[in-house]
Amino acid sequence: MRFKPLIIPMAVAGLAGLAAQSALAGPSGYPVMQPTPPVWGAGTFAVRVGAAYVDPDEDGVGNVITTFVDDPLTEDVIEEIPLDVGAFVGLDDDTSWFINATYVFMDHWAVELYHANDVSFEGGLFSDAFFDGELIGEFGQDLGDFDSYFTSFFVDWYFLDPTCLWQPYVGLGVNYTDIEEQFIRPVFNNDNRWGAGKIGFGSDFSWTAQVGVDVVLGRESNWVINASAMYVDSSPEFSIGFDTETDLPGFEDPVVTPVRIRNEDLSLDPWIFNLGVGYKFSF
Repeated sequence: MRFKPLIIPMAVAGLAGLAAQSALAGPSGYPVMQPTPPVWGAGTFAVRVGAAYVDPDEDGVGNVITTFVDDPLTEDVIEEIPLDVGAFVGLDDDTSWFINATYVFMDHWAVELYHANDVSFEGGLFSDAFFDGELIGEFGQDLGDFDSYFTSFFVDWYFLDPTCLWQPYVGLGVNYTDIEEQFIRPVFNNDNRWGAGKIGFGSDFSWTAQVGVDVVLGRESNWVINASAMYVDSSPEFSIGFDTETDLPGFEDPVVTPVRIRNEDLSLDPWIFNLGVGYKFSF
């Protein structure tokens, strides 16, 4: 057999294989690792929806109204005795839903628009009365639900590498709080005598801050799990007005006392805890 005609093609094939291996190897001869593609880099856009638990500050708002009434036990000289009526309004927590959108405009930095919708705070009124320094009565009354809305704009900083599947972040921004406007409803019950009062809330612009994390569900996945905690420094104005009837010792008829709280700052200051799912894509 003549092997000489086969030697040249075999040599060419062997040299081609060595050349290809050298092209895939680094200076030390090992294969070059391809860079890991980012999962949360510049140009990423994500939309999330989920549940929002809103827990307002327990301070609420309150005031004490002092009225001086004539002492019926005095005969010749009319003396006035102070009647102090206190009123306190507080709001309970609620769970609602949120939607937000985030755009990563450069690696590690993003802007976010957040909205928590239809948060229904249950309001409660507590009132007590002191006559000449002594407690003579108190009552509590549910005021119903107050629909509230929170809209925030954040600048977020993601401090891990854009290739990481876990993306924790911190954010700082501004918030707009809006609570259902003025309406009239029964606010007290004194010996089966109902009275209607006017309640009004204002809106408020304030600052807000948050911490959170986005978890990408795989390098080939566009789905994201999100969790965050926000604090909103919100104090919208609050007003309430109603008349309460108080039975005083020595008086034949109840004394009607007007209770008015006008344009006081309601210490809302809620913590908002969010848990949601999102979908991301890149431009």
